[in-house]
Amino acid sequence: MGRTHDARPDNVHGKIRQLSPGDQVRLTAGEYKQPIVLSSLAGSEADPITVVGSDAVIGAGLTFDEYKKTGNELAAAQEAGGRFPGLYYLADNAALVLKNCQWINIENLAFEGCWPTAVYLENCQHITLRDLKITGGTFAIGASGTTTRHILVIDCDWVQDPSGNGWEICKAIRDGRTVEKELDGTPSKLWQDVDWIQVHGERPETGKSVSIEDDARAYDGDFFRAWSIAGYVVIKNNIIADAFNGIHFFNQVAESIVESCSRNVLIEGNWFIRIRDNAIEPEHFAWNWTIRHNMIVDCYIPFSLQMARSGYFYVYGNVGWNFGKPGPDADTHTRGQFFKFPSEHVADGPHYFFNNSWMLRAPLAKKMRLSNFLHLNNAIDYFETDPSATAPFGKNFSDPVPYGSDVAKTLKFEGEHFTRLWPYLGIEFDGDVIHHPLVPDKIRSAGFPLGMAVGGSSPGFVDQTPGRPEGLKTLAKHPAVDLTVLLPDGSTETAVDRTRHRAGALQDDGFIEIAEPVFWSYWPGRKDKQSEVS
Repeated sequence: MGRTHDARPDNVHGKIRQLSPGDQVRLTAGEYKQPIVLSSLAGSEADPITVVGSDAVIGAGLTFDEYKKTGNELAAAQEAGGRFPGLYYLADNAALVLKNCQWINIENLAFEGCWPTAVYLENCQHITLRDLKITGGTFAIGASGTTTRHILVIDCDWVQDPSGNGWEICKAIRDGRTVEKELDGTPSKLWQDVDWIQVHGERPETGKSVSIEDDARAYDGDFFRAWSIAGYVVIKNNIIADAFNGIHFFNQVAESIVESCSRNVLIEGNWFIRIRDNAIEPEHFAWNWTIRHNMIVDCYIPFSLQMARSGYFYVYGNVGWNFGKPGPDADTHTRGQFFKFPSEHVADGPHYFFNNSWMLRAPLAKKMRLSNFLHLNNAIDYFETDPSATAPFGKNFSDPVPYGSDVAKTLKFEGEHFTRLWPYLGIEFDGDVIHHPLVPDKIRSAGFPLGMAVGGSSPGFVDQTPGRPEGLKTLAKHPAVDLTVLLPDGSTETAVDRTRHRAGALQDDGFIEIAEPVFWSYWPGRKDKQSEVS
């Protein structure tokens, strides 16, 4: 057992430099406005180093309005240098930095107004971030370095824009209450007043440079942003509210080592609430991701899957409601779509999206493609069914494919249309219950080969009230199709048995379950399946 050090804002750096395996530093009450840096500190599996709070508040405490102009100026500097106008290049400017560290637990800390970043990890392994409350910031957590791996983010809350009632929603969820009352409360300015283009627009699309006075570039960040990290990341039981993005992995290393990054990721049991852009977004290459039992309440695009290569995705047992329209009246990015796909894609393995339940007001996919994509046994209903706005495959779904198209013409057509090359690409929709007037007959007649088990009847959800996960259980037992999933090691597992399972996320005994990822079963430092990290 190590020593416990009490630290104050005026001596915290000295206390941290003294830490050895098993030690704990307790940040006592106070405002820690200067960045705290942990460099080359190593605990061990048996004796990690712990940094814990006791009414400590970390960060400069700036509000968005106080940082807005600075954020826009920094984004404009990137634009002037020929890069996308954002603050990504400054993410290492964080309130708490861990660099070249191993076996560190960061627990029970509050972060206020950390622009651009609250917590930043560089070339770290075996880091646990637990029970952090983060207000504001472009990035709640940033991670970089091809040796960064085994990162556990659990029971953390982030309200990027606290101008609404995001923290009230977090409290209700943590108290085990339903949140329909809070969802009817005051949304944030980011959700209702800020135009999407002010945060993420760029000159080639808008014809305008960054507006120093009017833009909101400081919001263009994520709860968890990874830049080319090895992987082994578990993000579990967190709440992300009134934010621009949720979880975002970049993989920008050389092609010779690209397969060594963005591997083995578990995203489980999180709430994504009023997300103006994307909830979950892997880019370029990603391998062996499990996304299960998450709740998504109002998100412009829940799944942005613009990978050039990917495989072994298991997305199941998630529920969501897309009922509220964000942005000011003139905002052109308000309805979104459920899936965002790349223009070209190579599948290194299957992508299973099965037994999820959704209440939507947006198309499933408007354009482009994803190879080896199996969309099975999902239960989907719509808050509104105007075909011009909610057609499952976009309002132009019935446009004829150019006859005799070569590859270039096909890809050009798919630039504005969801692909129809399902057999060639390994795309399958079957066993789904999609309550929309175009399903199944009009979709099939437009050239989309829906499986014969796809139905257009209502799933009959018990309660469609947004924010009630148990309400998205179906009254009727809509038959499911059998599903055996291929695992990364070449073995197989029965995921869905039509004699025992129904369509949708919720079964007779709760959310659908399959075996957890092997890398999580054998996570170093995990005591047992019923422990505090289960």
